[in-house]
Amino acid sequence: MNEDGDYPQNDSLPILYELNWMQYILDNYSTVEEAIRCAYEIEVEGPGKHFFVGDAQGNCAAIAFIDSQIVVNRDQIMPVPGLFNTPYNRELELLKYYKGFGGLYEPDLSDPRVPRFVKTAVMIRDYEPTQDIVNYGFEMLDTLKVWDVPEWSILFDVRKRNVYFKTRVNPEIKNISMDEIDFSNNIPVMILNMDIEEGRDVLNQFHPYTNEKMRDFTEKSMFPILPEEAFTLGEITLDEYLERTSTHNDAAALTEKQCFKGVWKNNPDKEADEMEIILKLETKDDAVFGQISLSVDAGKSFEIEHIHLIGNNLKFTFETSWKRNKFFEIEARINNNEKTATLYGIEDNFGSYLLFKDNQL
Repeated sequence: MNEDGDYPQNDSLPILYELNWMQYILDNYSTVEEAIRCAYEIEVEGPGKHFFVGDAQGNCAAIAFIDSQIVVNRDQIMPVPGLFNTPYNRELELLKYYKGFGGLYEPDLSDPRVPRFVKTAVMIRDYEPTQDIVNYGFEMLDTLKVWDVPEWSILFDVRKRNVYFKTRVNPEIKNISMDEIDFSNNIPVMILNMDIEEGRDVLNQFHPYTNEKMRDFTEKSMFPILPEEAFTLGEITLDEYLERTSTHNDAAALTEKQCFKGVWKNNPDKEADEMEIILKLETKDDAVFGQISLSVDAGKSFEIEHIHLIGNNLKFTFETSWKRNKFFEIEARINNNEKTATLYGIEDNFGSYLLFKDNQL
């Protein structure tokens, strides 16, 4: 939280709820600099919060919205890379009252009255490179806990792309390498019970999502530890909650929703030397995958990636060296057996094309 949070308003900007804004940044940007710039390009709304952002290059920043102004702490004005409920500049003021940082008070790590920001500053300062950094990270989280042991704790090694976590039920440290995860559309959505007993690498413990598994987890692992009000909000029953959260259907797996599936081609004017496009989209269970070929690139076939399907709108990318682009992006809208597709490069728009289902040509 940001107790002094007050988002600036700008009617000329697109609006996103703060949780959606967080997801938008994760989906579209990879550096702290880009995340900061995005704070000025989107009008954020919702409960007051401030945000800690970090990237794989080791950069980090605190982005706050105070008195309708965007306040950014980074580099020299962010000497302690930590963020809690109090605005960052106020945390720095309080830190000056403790020994080692200009003050007289003892920063006792076992004293719950000592601010978590102060404890963070002490533990970062006292870390020795010979110490195991993962164990030290969890030691920090244990030291910073407010009351009881949390249900789960997690660390991200953004440089090496590793995730480490443990749970209250099973404090054995588990890890997942992001580089080992298949992010393509060739496999179904995978889930993991975080309370599994074994530690270390748990990637092979992931299983395909099913509604039955979600219902079983909710009934056996969530209902017993949380009050009924947390699920019903005083408005619905527990059965209604289960019905809402355990009846997910992936549209790609439903035959009646597979309007995108098949081979799509345009009908180029050969005399005008127009480009020919062939797009093939397939499904396996709830996974979507496909290939695309362009006549201007010797008819080579390329795997499509980053597939987004929302209603009858389709968006994806594919890698190619044509026109010196690293990759191309296609945005398409499907209308019965026709598909209007626009081809974008890194900087250029290469026009729109009308594609037809192969049997319609």
